[in-house]
Amino acid sequence: MTTARRLESYTLKDWESLDPQPGRRVELHQGRFVVTGVRAVKHQRAADRLATILDDAVFSDGMEAVTAVGVRVGEHFGYIPDVVVTTEFVETVSVDVANVALVVEIVSPSTKKSDRLEKPAALAAVGVPAYWRVELDGADGPVIYCHRLNGDVYSAVVTLTPGSQVPVLVAGTISVTFDPADLHKPRR
Repeated sequence: MTTARRLESYTLKDWESLDPQPGRRVELHQGRFVVTGVRAVKHQRAADRLATILDDAVFSDGMEAVTAVGVRVGEHFGYIPDVVVTTEFVETVSVDVANVALVVEIVSPSTKKSDRLEKPAALAAVGVPAYWRVELDGADGPVIYCHRLNGDVYSAVVTLTPGSQVPVLVAGTISVTFDPADLHKPRR
């Protein structure tokens, strides 16, 4: 546990030494701790369902999809995305960004700016191949904006809308096809 009482210049070592905070997500943004509250049920449901879809697609290639794992992005950056596809099986609290094939963020009211602007820029700068942003409050249900790395920025490749089933590349040659509406509608 870190006992430092400064406002900034925290490092990955400081971040990884924090005790877990029930009901809170603590990320490291430019050397500052950023704390967000517990996610709404529909947010968690969408993350869990999407992780299952992605994990089923990638596991035979030795990859896995996990929720809420720390990603070591840089000395002063550590994120906890909603879903991460890793290039190998993960047994640690956090994973190095070099072992990340896809990051998925589900936008919440408190994370709009970060999920739409800051995280994609930081993740593209360090070479994460793909970034998906899920907007849960679309008129007809969830909308997923899928981006692939193009140089050092992300380019939109497909937008998944409720009712559509368009294949989208996850990693390498692995793609998935699913209806975004399935991420939050009742299953019974």
